[in-house]
Amino acid sequence: MKVLVLGATGYVGGALVERLASQGHEIAALVRRSADGAKRVPKAVDERYGDLADASTLQAAITPDVDAVVHAAQLTGEQGTDLATISALAGSGKKVVYVSGVWVLGETDDGHEDSPARPISLVAYRDKVERLVLDGGGSVVRPGVVHGGGAGIPAMLRGQAAQRGTGVYVTAGGVVPTWTFVHVEDLAELIVTVVEKGGAGVYHGVSEEAVPVTAVAEAAARSAGVRVAAEPWPVEEAAGQLGAGFAQALALSQRVSAARTREALGWRPSRAGILADLTEGSYA
Repeated sequence: MKVLVLGATGYVGGALVERLASQGHEIAALVRRSADGAKRVPKAVDERYGDLADASTLQAAITPDVDAVVHAAQLTGEQGTDLATISALAGSGKKVVYVSGVWVLGETDDGHEDSPARPISLVAYRDKVERLVLDGGGSVVRPGVVHGGGAGIPAMLRGQAAQRGTGVYVTAGGVVPTWTFVHVEDLAELIVTVVEKGGAGVYHGVSEEAVPVTAVAEAAARSAGVRVAAEPWPVEEAAGQLGAGFAQALALSQRVSAARTREALGWRPSRAGILADLTEGSYA
């Protein structure tokens, strides 16, 4: 298949490109033109230049030779722009896979693929984006907190630990949240499987359903070589440094299942979990 990837230079998109290539798929990438004219996605058979803030350039990039489109880029944050972009995708007649996230479910201790969306403020209208994709016959993949490759939110937690001399976690009202996690390579494997044989519907990219954030903070401290402990960081204080929306997201407690996804697609995540990845893997 020829797959047009949006966000091919990003964290998830980069892993997705590697997986698509290893599975023998052709990759086209929608990117901004580099200043020196160099190719930005070496494994792409061609690069198409445009901006996700301009739906017309996306439409121009969806040529007849494209079999599927994966939106693995960040939304622009402008509701009208993002909904116009997703509408252009949904109406393209191509298979569309949109990479969303479990934060769209809000706080939950039993989240699953059929749970109603109750998005937190940081992803306030992502449920509308998902609905456009689903109504157009596309697929939505919701990953948990992504780790691997020494990047993502766990890298930030490790950096906070190194700066403070101990692990830290954001809390609202003293509650210890639990987070869902997925390794970026397992996630890429899932997205490719959805491209190949997924149908219209929601799929969850979750390999660990509920890990106490105190355990993650302690592992981040151990990874950073500082005092192994987990100190609470009140969400009101964290908001001053991280922004209110992101601080709220970090204080969010979730348990989210991917049981239906695993059964439907035979997805079997096999990479290291978050604690091992922090202490012995890509963050060590």
